[in-house]
Amino acid sequence: MANNFSDASVTISNASLTDIFTASNKSMVIAGTLSNTGTSAINVTIKKYDNSATATFTIIKDAPLPVGSSLEVPKIVLNTSDKVQAQSDNASGNIDVVLQLLTDVA
Repeated sequence: MANNFSDASVTISNASLTDIFTASNKSMVIAGTLSNTGTSAINVTIKKYDNSATATFTIIKDAPLPVGSSLEVPKIVLNTSDKVQAQSDNASGNIDVVLQLLTDVA
């Protein structure tokens, strides 16, 4: 199986936990950013849903994100059907999430 580079981009516009990427094969988040696009500071959370364990694990919890700033997403290993999710504490969301991915990892 060949390794392929890809990306996933999502704008979050509410305070719900939002799926950013669901792995169709073994994959890895190799880089990423969360950017505050609003006019007030927010707190952001990044989670990994582990499909085999049917459990969600917190990677970053309530990290402060001032207006106009960004936060780097760490490397995350994903097995088939695992997900990367993000959430804002602001009812309007105000986050752009961009992930750079290595998919079909052998």
